[in-house]
Amino acid sequence: MTSEGQSHAARPLDLVTLVSFDEEVRKNQAVTLDGLADADQQKAHPLNAALAQWLHLGRRMWINVVGREVRGIATARDLNAKSAWVIDTLIDAAGAETGDEVVTDLLGQASASATKANVTHLLLRTLTNALAREPATKAGFRPAFVERLWTGVPRNAPSACEATVRPFVASDESGVFQLYGQATPAQARAQLGMTREEWLALRDRRWLRGGDELVAERDGAVTGLASFRVQDDRVQFDMLVAPDGGPSVSALLAAILEGNESREVFALVPRSALAVEQVLSDVGLEPSSEYVQLSHRLARPVLADAPRRVVMPIPTGGGV
Repeated sequence: MTSEGQSHAARPLDLVTLVSFDEEVRKNQAVTLDGLADADQQKAHPLNAALAQWLHLGRRMWINVVGREVRGIATARDLNAKSAWVIDTLIDAAGAETGDEVVTDLLGQASASATKANVTHLLLRTLTNALAREPATKAGFRPAFVERLWTGVPRNAPSACEATVRPFVASDESGVFQLYGQATPAQARAQLGMTREEWLALRDRRWLRGGDELVAERDGAVTGLASFRVQDDRVQFDMLVAPDGGPSVSALLAAILEGNESREVFALVPRSALAVEQVLSDVGLEPSSEYVQLSHRLARPVLADAPRRVVMPIPTGGGV
């Protein structure tokens, strides 16, 4: 029996089925930044997600059911705006029995719901070798970039540099968006955000609650942005720097590590961010798991929809 057409948004009628499914531990193939820091975030809580959907608390949930058997579950939440969602739970409980059909159908339902809600982007991060990657492609998701998880307790101090580091302020937003354009490959920008509004909508702020943001400056220009938080004995951070921004990476990392030298540090770093990876390697961190950030763009960039300016020739000197 295939799963085709069996996925739907969670309904109160599914309550009994979800209660039994909620008691079992399932592998969640969706990886979020907040989930990296909190192992409990990577555990699926289908019943909680369904209740949040029914109470209109900003969660959406789709389940794949055959009879009374749950074959799979997907949930999504807003990113930094209601126009962008991220898949934060993706479970295929059927496995090899149904091939790719469960995940493909779940993500298809999620995409259809997002389209109805005027969502422009639906994101999914998963391990590069995850079983969900191929069915996600079938459902319309495209790779934006590949990331590596860098972890460890720093053994060396970052190199000294001339970049100035200070707290991020709202007026830095334009400079950081320009930095995003310099640091992010064109392929990734095409899948993620071409405009400032899209970029802002896709910034994942959930993981940063209780954290801080710093910018690096050189000659009055913003050359780097670091977001970080300290939780228990771990420090999680994210960086955005220009391709030649090694000095900015060192300055930002030194500021993050101040007072946190003995804590474990970890960060997801795009493989295109060579300057960041080099500095992390120099201080003694090690790369481990590799992830792919997938995006289903449900609407074209605003710039692509803008009407072209039509220039009409004006006759001169001789009439028509």
